[in-house]
Amino acid sequence: MPESLPVINFINFNQTGTCISMGTSLGFEIYNCDPFGKFYSEDSGGYGIVEMLFSTSLLAVVGIGDQPAMSPRRLRIINTKKHSVICEVTFPTSILSVKMNKSRLAVLLKEQIYIYDISNMRLLHTIETISNPHGIVALSPSTDNSYLVYPSPPKVINSEIKQNVTTNNINVSTGGTRPTGDVGQTGTDPKEADAGTDNNSNAIPSGNNMYSPGKSGITTADKPQNVKNDNNIIKNGDVILFNMKTLQPTMVIEAHKGEIAALALSFDGTLLATASEKGTIIRVFNVETGVKMYQFRRGTYPTKIHSMCFNSDNQFLAVTCSSKTIHIFKLGKNQVIGEGHESDNSNVDEEGSDVASAATRNADHSDEEIHGDPETEAALLEAESNDMVLLERSREPYVDASRRTVARMIRKSSQKFSRQAARTLEQIFPIKVSSLLEPSRHFASLKLPLDSNSGVKSMTSIGELIEVDTSEYPELFDLSEESQSIRSNHSGSLVKMLPIRVITSEGYLYNYVLDPERGGDCLLLSQYSLTLA
Repeated sequence: MPESLPVINFINFNQTGTCISMGTSLGFEIYNCDPFGKFYSEDSGGYGIVEMLFSTSLLAVVGIGDQPAMSPRRLRIINTKKHSVICEVTFPTSILSVKMNKSRLAVLLKEQIYIYDISNMRLLHTIETISNPHGIVALSPSTDNSYLVYPSPPKVINSEIKQNVTTNNINVSTGGTRPTGDVGQTGTDPKEADAGTDNNSNAIPSGNNMYSPGKSGITTADKPQNVKNDNNIIKNGDVILFNMKTLQPTMVIEAHKGEIAALALSFDGTLLATASEKGTIIRVFNVETGVKMYQFRRGTYPTKIHSMCFNSDNQFLAVTCSSKTIHIFKLGKNQVIGEGHESDNSNVDEEGSDVASAATRNADHSDEEIHGDPETEAALLEAESNDMVLLERSREPYVDASRRTVARMIRKSSQKFSRQAARTLEQIFPIKVSSLLEPSRHFASLKLPLDSNSGVKSMTSIGELIEVDTSEYPELFDLSEESQSIRSNHSGSLVKMLPIRVITSEGYLYNYVLDPERGGDCLLLSQYSLTLA
């Protein structure tokens, strides 16, 4: 009988989205995305967490407890190149998440976060948090803007005007109490750790000559017990922004009314994306000021948000959820809250100027040389007509033929009508109205080819611009004779596209491409099975 495939316990991209780490019931595996292939694997037991540090040989792994040496409370830092264990740390409860950048390592337990200096695994700080059973936390890959973000404790506010209450009433307390425990280090230069004073052998980790860390706890002011007053509002959609350099919380951001479901920090650590358990609204905040920069509507019906990801230059935000659809939002200047009326019109002005210039060329050519050669005039008019057709088509979003439904056709028609109405009305009214008529919905989307969406989780990563030869994918691109004749006079068969990579809990990698100018449907170029690689 053929052997059954291993159970996938964990799957994730590295910080740049160029590699995939996967933990299974048998071991863990590391894959390269482009070109796709497995370049490291180890069969030593079940793993529940396998996190990479960019594309280095350093891995942070946690077992699932199927063996005594694979406790879910034990973190191991390993070097895959030397096949050695650098460090082992045992915690009092199960590890829910591990996040790393090139200067810090954060370990999330259910009610604590431990922060380490990754260069020597010295414990720097301990944060007491509320119960966080889903392990919701994010760490910016940047060392210049090194921030950690996690859900804030719920706060109870008493007010007669419920909808206008926005105060936090949050106190930040710090102390000098140092947790005790055991840290075991193994490797080329092992060091013995002092035994903790706690009788529990698996107490909170500490080590030899370690910096005595502070202990931060963020609690609500005068938090009442069993409050039943009708005027009390319980808000649990706030998030805490923690500076990993100064080891101090910097601010509390009021992100949502409901519980936080997903968090993401941009690669440079300047933007924060948040989503609540309802999953209909995605918000993006400025990390430095806490100001809300963007607000997007993912959909009308509630859904579970699985992950969010910025691209490297903060132009796009991809969101995966419990449905098979993945949405990509564009973070252009025209979407910035507070600047929308002014900058929204910039795109319209550009489009209008292009169309106007083409129309002007038509008028100029038709006015001059009226008594010229009729064949020449006809050729000029045909070329200019082709220019107009290409100009209009270049702005229309891509449409996946397999997703042509009545609902999508109606939505596309209404969105096209809204854009045309915005361009018309802005010529009549002195104010800019394009942002009022065009809601901030997704710029592009894709639908995973799954048989069902029950229980399948997905994560995504946005790569750097690549050139795609449309002639290699005739079934994806519009390669009709008319469009080919028009295209041949312009950019040829090469188009610049943005790669969108998606991995699922079933162990598949899907490679899509997105037109960064037109948006619309992302096109599937290839897919791979990680379990069969």
